Amino acid sequence: MNPVLKPVFLAAALALLAAPAMAQPAASGAKATAQAGTTAAAVARHYAHLVQSSYGDTLASALTLQKAVQALIDAPSDETLKAARKAWLDAREFYGQTEAFRFYGGPIDDKNGPEGRINAWPMDESYVDYVKDSPNAGIINNRKVTLSKKQLASLNERNGEENIATGWHAIEFLLWGQDLSTTGPGDRSFEDFVDG
Repeated sequence: MNPVLKPVFLAAALALLAAPAMAQPAASGAKATAQAGTTAAAVARHYAHLVQSSYGDTLASALTLQKAVQALIDAPSDETLKAARKAWLDAREFYGQTEAFRFYGGPIDDKNGPEGRINAWPMDESYVDYVKDSPNAGIINNRKVTLSKKQLASLNERNGEENIATGWHAIEFLLWGQDLSTTGPGDRSFEDFVDG
């Protein structure tokens, strides 16, 4: 069995075993009945397919986001910033659906998993870039730091779990900026992405 799917099958099987104990009868007093012909193996296969499909959608949309961010970096404009923001929103929607598959010691959130690099929260925004009253704050403004995958990974959660340098929330902050509005999200200008 695929080592990534093994915990998925285990979680599905455990969920199946616990389901009767957690089931609540309907208000009318009717008892729930299992669909004829449904087996634990069929449920586990369906669950594994759902998990794999959800992560596949997440990967595809994350790659689309990566391309949109690269287009923004290559040619900063209102249009490329809007496209990157839309790609982030689309990708985040898919990722959000996968959070239902967490918290069972699977490949994303076990002690060696990438969850802290993907979705850590809350974050200290000033660790990444400027915020109100601190125009030179953050990794972005530190010219001694080379912005690379390796460097950002090493800076993630350094000296505190709120020092987030990678993942959904860091990207979100970079695309929208600090949210100081009471009526909408942050509104970072594309000019922040112009080098020089």
